[in-house]
Amino acid sequence: MSIRLIDINRESEVYQKLIDKLKPSVFNSIPWIKMFNDLKLYGIYNGNSELIGSFYFFSFKKWGLPVNITPPFTPHNGLCFENRAENSANINSFNKNIMNEISDFICGLKSKLTVFGLPVGALETQPFTWKNMEVKVKYTYHIDLTQPEETLLANLSSEKRKSLNKAKSDALEIIRETDMEKVKQVILKTFSRKQISKNADYFNKILFDFATEKNAVSFVAYQNNKAIAATFCVYDSTTAYYLFGGYDAEFKHHGAGVSCMWESILFAKKMGLKTFDFEGSMIPEVEKYFREFGGVLVPYYVVYKASWSLKAILKLGKRL
Repeated sequence: MSIRLIDINRESEVYQKLIDKLKPSVFNSIPWIKMFNDLKLYGIYNGNSELIGSFYFFSFKKWGLPVNITPPFTPHNGLCFENRAENSANINSFNKNIMNEISDFICGLKSKLTVFGLPVGALETQPFTWKNMEVKVKYTYHIDLTQPEETLLANLSSEKRKSLNKAKSDALEIIRETDMEKVKQVILKTFSRKQISKNADYFNKILFDFATEKNAVSFVAYQNNKAIAATFCVYDSTTAYYLFGGYDAEFKHHGAGVSCMWESILFAKKMGLKTFDFEGSMIPEVEKYFREFGGVLVPYYVVYKASWSLKAILKLGKRL
């Protein structure tokens, strides 16, 4: 096997054939990849020089130091590959070989910090541990959309059901909004409070360049014609991914954001999708908010590799 750069402009047809065969996720699509100026797409090739997989890094310099990480607003590094083995032993061996190749590749990068997020279901992390990389487990919540709507509603916490009822009694309008400027203004009210607007360019690209009615959906809650909460999701043929949400603290309503999320879930179900993915959070209050929608806790893994000098700086910063 070998790993080398893919020129997405010159080799888009070859890459698209791989994606059409594997059907990984919306985050592997060419429109998503092309949004990021600093993204490097790598192909995994077998001994016959066939493209059998891919992944990517968001590459830039921080304080003059090279960094390779997961792209902004992207849950993982787009790893996908074709495993043609037929029995369990060979399937496991092939998966191990793939991860060995990637871990060797990461070791060869001249990078002070590398962050490699694995998609849900990618469990083979031993090669990274063997090469002294740090592997951390994180969590997201998945809702099984094949369940009846009545079951989805029953699985909500009592607090979330009360919030939905409150929104109805107060006559909130929950509208599928196609005007992304309206969506943006509501979400930015939360972004500014949490000081995570440093990736504003990519936030705008997702809303205004990437999003179409075929790959994204947004719901906005209106009270007295005032937009007070919003959700934004992207989706592919199987899964909807919650990316952004926000609310106006000045006109905060207990049921506004919950109703937008609930409508997003119902939309995904009506589209025939199988899963609603909350994209996880390690922030306790956000995790609690997601948990109360009744999904199943699902682990995924993130690999970290930092130079000794950067580790020393980070440790010093912690002590200070």
